[in-house]
Amino acid sequence: MKRFQWYVMGSVLTVGLLGLAHDAFGEVPAAESSTNSQCKPRMLKGSYVYANSGFVVSGSDQVPFAQAGRDVFNGDGTFTGAATVNTNGAIARIVYSGTYTLNPDCSGAATLTDNLGGISHFDLFVSNSGTVLTYVQTDADYVTATFELRRD
Repeated sequence: MKRFQWYVMGSVLTVGLLGLAHDAFGEVPAAESSTNSQCKPRMLKGSYVYANSGFVVSGSDQVPFAQAGRDVFNGDGTFTGAATVNTNGAIARIVYSGTYTLNPDCSGAATLTDNLGGISHFDLFVSNSGTVLTYVQTDADYVTATFELRRD
């Protein structure tokens, strides 16, 4: 039986939920090996859900936000998504589209553009089965770690 503890971080235009699963004895399970993997863009196909919260950093200010949404990966290096974002109490609903690449070791990169004109960049990591996706935003002033699950 596993118990889950979720640690949440994020950014305004992205998603973030970083989770650590502990077994009944509090041990962290071994990471999935991807040394012999042949990850390809087609591994990411279908609907993924996410949630996050965190801060946008501006000088010494940290503006809080929370976000939840859904990404749809097409398996061809493209994706679309929609989310509701609460930034310091102000609500925005966004839609976005983007592109991604995957390396044979299941690491990769993604770029998205939202309907407000924002462009965001990420380093991503995918499980060998493609059912779990994690990524970190690489743009300055954003602190984001994302955890997504495929839910078709």
